[in-house]
Amino acid sequence: MSPPSDDGPITLQFRNITRVAGETLQGTVLVNVQLAQEDKIEQVRIKFRGSIHTSITESNGQSSTTYKQTIPLFHQKTPLWTQGSAYPDPGSHILSLPFEFTLPADLPPSFHCYAVNRHATIGYSLEVVGDRPGMFKFNRRIRRAISIVPAATPRQLLTRESLLQTWTGAWKPWVREEKLRRGIWGDYSHARATFTMPHLGFYPISTPIPFSLLIETDTKPMDREDCPDKPVDKNGKPLFPAPPTLSSEVKLSLYRWTQLRVKSRVRQVEDTYKLSNSLGDPHCVAAVVHTESPPEWIVAPGSKDEKGKGFWRRAIKFESAVTINYAPTWQGETLRWHYQLTFTIPFPGIRNDFKIFIPIQLDTSRPCPPPPKGVAGSSGPSYADVLPPGPPPMLDDLPPAYWAGDHHGWEDDKK
Repeated sequence: MSPPSDDGPITLQFRNITRVAGETLQGTVLVNVQLAQEDKIEQVRIKFRGSIHTSITESNGQSSTTYKQTIPLFHQKTPLWTQGSAYPDPGSHILSLPFEFTLPADLPPSFHCYAVNRHATIGYSLEVVGDRPGMFKFNRRIRRAISIVPAATPRQLLTRESLLQTWTGAWKPWVREEKLRRGIWGDYSHARATFTMPHLGFYPISTPIPFSLLIETDTKPMDREDCPDKPVDKNGKPLFPAPPTLSSEVKLSLYRWTQLRVKSRVRQVEDTYKLSNSLGDPHCVAAVVHTESPPEWIVAPGSKDEKGKGFWRRAIKFESAVTINYAPTWQGETLRWHYQLTFTIPFPGIRNDFKIFIPIQLDTSRPCPPPPKGVAGSSGPSYADVLPPGPPPMLDDLPPAYWAGDHHGWEDDKK
């Protein structure tokens, strides 16, 4: 149980964990009846709400206009207690009021994005309200934002389980080649990257996804006598372009493109997130398999023998896995987003960063928990009866603004 949230006579007890669409939420509101009477609270109720909120601001000279659109997903109000309806046990001032609410089964994931003059939120929250009727009396409120992910189907769970075991399915490669030149003049060198990952349409979040990255480089054409034994110059330095020797030298990031809409107005928000515990993380070099191939002299086409023109080829292969704890790819009437993995391999020189872009569709990965005992429907077996240990991880792309309730539309719901 997370630390209780309270506002004087009212305390909320509710676990602050990621929830799954279709799950039954349970918690407790504690009312100090004596303090509630002193504070003139006549009723305590709880609200559950979810909505998709988009906002676009247009500037025209010194003035600006903000356009908003909200799509409700659910909104339920439940009374818990009124003055005189129930009392604490003798010797206590605290009245315990349990509550439960079953989330709709088809909810999109929690989401938040922000840029200048535009933002969007798929927000979920519960709110405990202590009603204080009368002029100049404000209601007591406790608000709690909730993180929600869609429920996985049996097929999606099978995909996740296949990745958690040793992957035995098909693999899909992406290949990219680039010409590189350290200076302005001279012949070009070449770099190639081959990225390979399981051949899937969607990849489950919060699940290690195995992959390999093969990096090959070819020096510019040269005479064998210039570097007869290995690809180093007369000072012993590796010839350009030398592939990275450590996985930490390769940068791995997740790019997210979001489109939001308010009526006929459309805007985009772009975000880039650094992924940890894989390539690019200096703390995880030991967890990445490094396979470096010996340098190979390649005879140039048309050359008579190995002592003539050619180039040196070097290669290194990294094998690892990446876990992505971000909102699954989703598309709706006013909001949609998609992702791509980006690998950046730095080489010396101007604009010589070699990048490979991998489109990736993210999918949900957790089943809906069965209803708690005593709740309607709790006795029937389902594919979700065998659950992973613990709740789903928190989504990494939910910023503090989401948890603070920014752009949830709370200011529009004062009742």
